[in-house]
Amino acid sequence: MEARARDFGELRKLVEGSSAEEAEAKATDFYGGPEEALDVLFALFQDSFVPENASGVAGEFQFDVTTQAGMREYTVLVSDGRCETRRGAGASATAVTAIGLGDLLLLSTGQTSGFHLSAEKRLTTRGDLGAAIGFKDWFRLG
Repeated sequence: MEARARDFGELRKLVEGSSAEEAEAKATDFYGGPEEALDVLFALFQDSFVPENASGVAGEFQFDVTTQAGMREYTVLVSDGRCETRRGAGASATAVTAIGLGDLLLLSTGQTSGFHLSAEKRLTTRGDLGAAIGFKDWFRLG
């Protein structure tokens, strides 16, 4: 049976108190690799989507995630009160965020902020910055 977190709380327990490097190592070890860890993370985004929090939002949000195994692209499509996630680049991304896997895990589990990571140049976003900033509010991350 595939290891999979049921919610962000379970993922938080796995990486809590870790540095970005430690969080990446723990998640890739537990899930069996960087792609598998990312698959779990993006499935959690899809599963925890709160349509009312994203009222009127539509767009493709691409994540260029740096891992120990190289860069991986994932896309979150939000439209018509639905959220779908998939591996790969967006056809016409509203915003593209570049971030390391460990930092994305810590950000997604509330252990760091996008502002902090951006100030340290560990997260960059191009495209619609306003939409990207609101992204975290569209999900039950707790």
